[in-house]
Amino acid sequence: MYKWRAPALAAVVLLIAFVTPGPSYSAQTNASLPDERKPNPGIYLAPNEQHPAVALPIYRKSNHGAYVSVGTERSFIGAALTEAQALVVIDYDPQTVQFANINRALLAASTGREDYVSLRLQASLDVWQQRARLLTGEDKTILSDPDSWTFWDQKVRKNVWAWGGAFQHFDTEPKDPNDPFYASDYLFDARLYEHLSRLAKHSLIWARVVDLRHDAEVRSVCADLKSRGLPLGVVDTSDVPNASEAGTAVTAQYVKLFSIYAQDSTLFLNTAPTKKTGVFWSYFAFTNKTIRGHDRATIKRWYDKELAKIAADDHMRAWLDDPDVIGR
Repeated sequence: MYKWRAPALAAVVLLIAFVTPGPSYSAQTNASLPDERKPNPGIYLAPNEQHPAVALPIYRKSNHGAYVSVGTERSFIGAALTEAQALVVIDYDPQTVQFANINRALLAASTGREDYVSLRLQASLDVWQQRARLLTGEDKTILSDPDSWTFWDQKVRKNVWAWGGAFQHFDTEPKDPNDPFYASDYLFDARLYEHLSRLAKHSLIWARVVDLRHDAEVRSVCADLKSRGLPLGVVDTSDVPNASEAGTAVTAQYVKLFSIYAQDSTLFLNTAPTKKTGVFWSYFAFTNKTIRGHDRATIKRWYDKELAKIAADDHMRAWLDDPDVIGR
């Protein structure tokens, strides 16, 4: 949903935001990042994959463990559709992390779906600050901060330029299967909203900075999940494999590392653009049962083959352990 087009390996540097009770791990500011880790802030805040329901056959295979994902709405949608036990929002863009933190606070402050929609789309700074008094910890700080309201007003409510309508498509109730975000928009689906609200109110959206090229940091993420007794449900890194010439090699590296901690049922989920231009994306995933035991060269080859297959197809697809790719 949120495509990274930074050059070479910089495209796969991610910030992982875990907001937890107790010690706070805030995202690094853009100025504090080395040049190789600086994204183009805010360029992919708006969702540019408008048909996530295509991936429902994959989402339904989730073991409901922690959903680890890049992007803004991509991560929240995925966690809702898989009924994840926790949501780990990851991205290399500090503005994406800021979006996730504010959205979590809004979900925590809301009293119901319609109330959440009002807080998200219409409520004034005064209303946000009144609701903040009912929260604690970082959510209270975030929602009471005028800069949070200004960011949301400018970057989300008034973000209309990108991807054929930006957030406006997400903010419109889908009624037809061809409508953007049909069967996946938690603003208008009570069941999806309730799941995300429950995660937010129980402090199950967490935060931390991680560079996926660094083995020790990936192992640390896995150790944190393990210490909390959470299985790894989905590792969703969008189109990272397709983001640069080195994308599939880097993907094979972090997938292999996550695989050590993951269960057989853990899904490694990605997307790629179809031959048809616009907001048309196919989804593909490999189970850890398939990944485990194979070396990085083999995993890289599978990703290369899948990307080539999707790029040659006009239609949106959902492939899970694609037999054309893994040789079954």
